[in-house]
Amino acid sequence: MKKILFSLGLMIAVAIMAVGSTGAFLSDTELSTGNVFAAGAIDLKIDNESYYNGKVSTSTSWQLSDLSQGLLFFDFRDLKPDDEGEDTISLHVDNNDAYLCMDMTLTSNDDISSNEPELNTGDVSEDVNNTWDGELAGLLNMFWWADDGDNVYEVGEQTISDGVVSLENLATTTPYSVALADTSNNVWTPETPGAIPGGQTKYIAKAWCYGALATPGVAQDGMGHLPDASNGPLVRGTGVQCDGKTLGDESQTDGVTVDVAFRALQARNNPNFSCGGQDPRLSKLTVIKEIINDNGGNNVVSDYQLKVVGTVVTNVTSGVQTQFSAGNYVVTETGVSGYVASFSGDCNAAGQITLNPGDEKTCTITNNDLPANITLIKSVINDNGGIKELSQFPLLIDGGNVPNSTSVAVTANTPHTISETQQAGYHLVSITGSAKCPAVLGGSATLDEGEAITCTITNSDDGGAL
Repeated sequence: MKKILFSLGLMIAVAIMAVGSTGAFLSDTELSTGNVFAAGAIDLKIDNESYYNGKVSTSTSWQLSDLSQGLLFFDFRDLKPDDEGEDTISLHVDNNDAYLCMDMTLTSNDDISSNEPELNTGDVSEDVNNTWDGELAGLLNMFWWADDGDNVYEVGEQTISDGVVSLENLATTTPYSVALADTSNNVWTPETPGAIPGGQTKYIAKAWCYGALATPGVAQDGMGHLPDASNGPLVRGTGVQCDGKTLGDESQTDGVTVDVAFRALQARNNPNFSCGGQDPRLSKLTVIKEIINDNGGNNVVSDYQLKVVGTVVTNVTSGVQTQFSAGNYVVTETGVSGYVASFSGDCNAAGQITLNPGDEKTCTITNNDLPANITLIKSVINDNGGIKELSQFPLLIDGGNVPNSTSVAVTANTPHTISETQQAGYHLVSITGSAKCPAVLGGSATLDEGEAITCTITNSDDGGAL
């Protein structure tokens, strides 16, 4: 059987060769289907394990997430001297090697209000239009290091903040920008700088103290992050020490806001990347307050609190450039009534503005005072034979005639005399209406910007009057 098959094969070969001149050749086809080009991913995810005064802080701890969901590393609204906290942040990048940068910017250090104990220290009263008149940022000390995931500062772990630094000195005028891993740096392996491999988890930690902060550290246990936290700060301590017992009342009611950002960039085909020492997401916005007092208004810039509303509300100071993350914002204000506000510069008519990375924009809010308004109404009672009409009692504001029942614009914050031309045989019954109406003819009314009053002057005949 094998021999027959072999002969058949020869016959076929000969047959093909015989007809070769017709264009038929020996051939073979291999098919590759479903070829794919797929982009890899650089998707930075962050979780945070936070401790506040020796307890887990649920408000500032979260599982793996994007920070755009309103998550905050700092959210403490009732700080007292000697309060302290520690956080360990884990950074996760997808399947591509990546450079990592961290940027932190102090966006306000505000003396939000002034109470008696604070003023007794010699602290000046709060300036509502100055978001940098507080003391709290100078009394909050911080320490950052490259952690191994156990929330404990252990001797030998790499510091990334040049030791203990106040929040004010750390990130006031420029962002506190750290090259966690770029072509020249790697805070976890300083001896071998460069990107972190895709799929790895890296940790950085921060400790803060409302007072003096010391960093003695504890012995390295070599265990890193344990899911049950059995080697964490509740067991071994944080490795730092806080002492705020000597602080006074100068920072009572102060408030601080901070912007924290992390950046991840692909390392492949990007061989010379540097974090650069500044946050490229940031833009700068200057809000300017202008007031026009041409109708007797007496408001000044400090009567208004300027605000920029994004995912959070940031108080800003007139004429002071403030850094913001790129995004959409609304510029607004709080203040007193009696003025009409308008927007100019880079804001639209509603105060809306879009900030792109690297922008430096200006928005001006102009407030123009409204005149005050007085309406005088004449009432005449003729029940004793009198026959005089309303028009026979001319109404007067500051000695000038004004129409009956008509609103008249007057200068705000200035006394205005209200009277009438009296007639023989008639006497004044009353002046009624708004609380600021005078009780007698010749009395005055002083109105705020935009305020309006109505006063009714009633006269009655004496009897036998014509």
